[in-house]
Amino acid sequence: MRYLVSTSNYALVYDSSSNTGLYAYCDSSYGDDQSELDRKRRSTQGFYFSLASASIKWHSKMQALVSTSSTMAEYMALSDCARDCAWYKILFEELGKPFDHIPLYGDSRGAIFNSQKPVTQKGIKHIEIRYHYIREQIEKGTVKLYAVPTADNTADMFTKNLGPILFLKHREGLGLEFYPPSQNV
Repeated sequence: MRYLVSTSNYALVYDSSSNTGLYAYCDSSYGDDQSELDRKRRSTQGFYFSLASASIKWHSKMQALVSTSSTMAEYMALSDCARDCAWYKILFEELGKPFDHIPLYGDSRGAIFNSQKPVTQKGIKHIEIRYHYIREQIEKGTVKLYAVPTADNTADMFTKNLGPILFLKHREGLGLEFYPPSQNV
């Protein structure tokens, strides 16, 4: 309730003149779940989609499998995000506003490398086949992967607690703007 009260004056603001199109940011933490109920040390993944400079979807969840490395956790998160990219690509095609591809930003160069190379790398042979879905989407041209520095990855706020400086920076990146109570939104 405290969160709802303290954020009641924030609104998502879409800017059609920004010409930024649709893009996604994806991130994962590695083995951060230390709850009493689940000591499996599963990773948390998060991603968000932005259109017209504001979020249209965000997602944060515990990964179903235990990751054996941070690269594996990031790779699985990229693959899950690619599923939504494929859905959005089809949706916008049906709406008559097709995208050439959807830019997908991640901060793990290892996961991006493994996603773009069809050769099975020694370190990822054990990953379930369903997570290699991202390779198919890259080959189809649905998504293009781009590396982004961790400090600039807005999806970071969906995977871990951030300090105030990064939190405020990423909150702004989501397209949230503050409106004083006297203004109508």
